[in-house]
Amino acid sequence: MKNAVALLLCALLGVASAAEYKLRTAEDLQKVRKECAESNKVTEALIAKYKTFEYPDDEITRNYIKCIFNKFDLFEDTKGFKVDNLVAQLGQGREDKATLKADVEKCADKNDQKSTPSAWAYRGFKCFLSKNLPLVQAAIQKKN
Repeated sequence: MKNAVALLLCALLGVASAAEYKLRTAEDLQKVRKECAESNKVTEALIAKYKTFEYPDDEITRNYIKCIFNKFDLFEDTKGFKVDNLVAQLGQGREDKATLKADVEKCADKNDQKSTPSAWAYRGFKCFLSKNLPLVQAAIQKKN
């Protein structure tokens, strides 16, 4: 379950204004995680992998991540990542959000390769996770 929280937190990329973004709670994450797991037929084996921060590059996982990003208003299928929303969600309580935003922007590509929305969301998620795993883990610990 904690790894699913990482998915959601990483999924918080976006374009909307941080002032308009509604911060999500751990309860919100649990609800959305369950909805996305059911709608994407995520197996128990995959959930076990997610709990260890292992997210295989397969269709189910890509769709699951995109689902969470979409429901958390962090990703839009045609426009991509909502950077300010991700910074708002992950930057709670942080003084230096400029560094976090720079890290997020490095991973929030413009999909020049014309990938599907799920592949695009997955690529950004994996990039962010690889650069900020301790931040994601700390955010999860605060919420649980």
